[in-house]
Order: sequence, then structure tokens, then C-alpha cells
Amino acid sequence: MSNKVKMKAPEITKVINMDKVVVKYGDNYVLLLQTPAREDGYPQWDETLAYLCNEDGEVRNWTEVAGGSYFKISDVLNEISQYGINKKGAYQ
Repeated sequence: MSNKVKMKAPEITKVINMDKVVVKYGDNYVLLLQTPAREDGYPQWDETLAYLCNEDGEVRNWTEVAGGSYFKISDVLNEISQYGINKKGAYQ
């Protein structure tokens, strides 16, 4: 018998545009915000960060709960599916 806990899969509930989506994970809504790399400045690579929000995607606290540099939205969805979110911040 395995002790491995299966995490819930995040569900996309709202697509704001191609770089912003709202997902529901458990009882939480999370905004995934993707910033594509730019040749002329910041960021130098793709970056997608996740923040707790309401069901409309409005963020009150900009503490990152998942994501990072080199990530696309699909990567963050996989990360949340595998590890969940960290409400204290992604770097805690």
C-alpha cells in the first residue's frame, strides 16, 4: 500500500487572455500570469507566476504561491497538480 498522497488537479475556470488564466485548486482560486521573454529587456526568459485571487482573477496579495522563471502556464498547472500551492509564498 502506497503512502503517496494524490494531489487535486487544478481546473481552469476563466481565461482572461492567452497570458492570464484563473484556476480553481481545492477551495482556492489562483491567477496564473505568464510573461513571455523579450529580446530587448525584462524578462530575458519566459516566466509564469501564480497568485491567490478571487474567482474573477482579482489579486489582493501578490505573494507568489507557485511558478517561476522558465515556466509556461502548462508547466505551472503541472507543478500545482504535483506539489500543490504554498500560501506562505513559493520560496518559503
